[in-house]
Amino acid sequence: MSSKPPTRARRPSVWSTASLRYAAAFSALFGLGAAAIVAAVDYGMLRFAEAEVREGLSHQMEVMRADADRRGGAALVAELNAQARNRDARRYLLLVEAPDGSTFSNGLTRMAVNDSGFRRNLPTKARQTRWPDQAPNMLVLSDHAADSALLAVGRDIQHLDELRGGVRRFALWSGFSLILLALAGGWFSGRLFLRRLEGVNQAVGRIIAGQTSARLPAEGLGREFDELAANLNRMLDRQEAAMTALKSLSEGVAHELRAPLNRVRNQLEQVAAHIEDVETRDDAIERALEETDQVSALFEALLTLARIESGGDVLRVSYLDLAAIAATVGEIYRPIVEESGGSLTVTAEPCGPVAGDAALLQQAMANLIENAVFHGGAPAKIKVTTGLRDGQTVLSVADHGRGVPVAERENILRRFYRINPGDLRPGSGLGLAMVAAVIKAHEGQLRLSDNAPGLAVEITLPSAPSSCRPA
Repeated sequence: MSSKPPTRARRPSVWSTASLRYAAAFSALFGLGAAAIVAAVDYGMLRFAEAEVREGLSHQMEVMRADADRRGGAALVAELNAQARNRDARRYLLLVEAPDGSTFSNGLTRMAVNDSGFRRNLPTKARQTRWPDQAPNMLVLSDHAADSALLAVGRDIQHLDELRGGVRRFALWSGFSLILLALAGGWFSGRLFLRRLEGVNQAVGRIIAGQTSARLPAEGLGREFDELAANLNRMLDRQEAAMTALKSLSEGVAHELRAPLNRVRNQLEQVAAHIEDVETRDDAIERALEETDQVSALFEALLTLARIESGGDVLRVSYLDLAAIAATVGEIYRPIVEESGGSLTVTAEPCGPVAGDAALLQQAMANLIENAVFHGGAPAKIKVTTGLRDGQTVLSVADHGRGVPVAERENILRRFYRINPGDLRPGSGLGLAMVAAVIKAHEGQLRLSDNAPGLAVEITLPSAPSSCRPA
């Protein structure tokens, strides 16, 4: 046998939570998507800006070529040299070489110019300013006038690269910040999730330890968690109710069996003591058999009640005439009631068909009549009526006994419940519980009321369509 102490369950880390993992995964997906968008924007911006520069150069070239074609390349060189503003290279770099050898340039050299068309010149060293004497990053367009004069116009495009660099830096830092925010949000969500999980684990631990009244906390951290906690709490409520019912059933069975088993033991002791007295022995054996039959009937009633309440006893449904069933049960019990000096009156008015199990409904009526005989006083006066009310079939069994206090009317429908615990009269205490289970299985309603004096038990069952014929 190992001597190592039991290891304690390690508390989960925030870094192992699904929230943080999902946040990291979504951050990676978002980063890839953002990178693709930035690349597309960068490419589109470069193309658009360069197209604008080319359009401006083409327009400037048309103006220069028009002047050169009209007056000649030499005249254009003289005019450009005469105007001081043309020597400012802040907007355009110009180069004009006339056929007579005259030249104008405000910084654009012959080496940076093609014979015709566009040419892009990249810097060859670090550039500190935008002046053309320091190897600028520029785009040049060249062409020839009608007199073969060379015309060239260029523009510094270093600002385009700077713009692209700024966009890339902004995208990089923004993406990095968003990823950090997503991870921080995932970490915070993981902390909340672990806190909620810790509360659930503590509640489950208390339930496992025997505190069946403990329930899962609802902290309002999310609708899905609150609904799950509510459903689990309802499940625990039903489980606690089932355990309470089982405990009550066990105590009731033990209490109800104690007396008959003691009587059977006494009878067997009499048999053993008077084994030579045949008459006494036979009488004791007969009484012991009667007690055994009562115990068997008790267990049979418990099994039937359990099957009905659990849905295991499938109803054998047919269309029945409840008035005819009431009349039949009344005819069976009338001689028994009259023999004890009482009376049983059945007023079976037509009430239409109902869908139900004939055997169970007959058993329920018999239990109600037996309960009225047992608790209705002596002599018992019992009245059974059937009829229709608001389109539903109604059966009522009323007596003129002591009645049942309002506070006890729900309790007497429980198994083995006695209003007076000291009442030693025989009885299983399952009659009304069986009736309640049968009516619930038929989707009906059971109501207890005061008969002034006595108790009135009223059963309401949904009526079947009038076209359905009773079996």
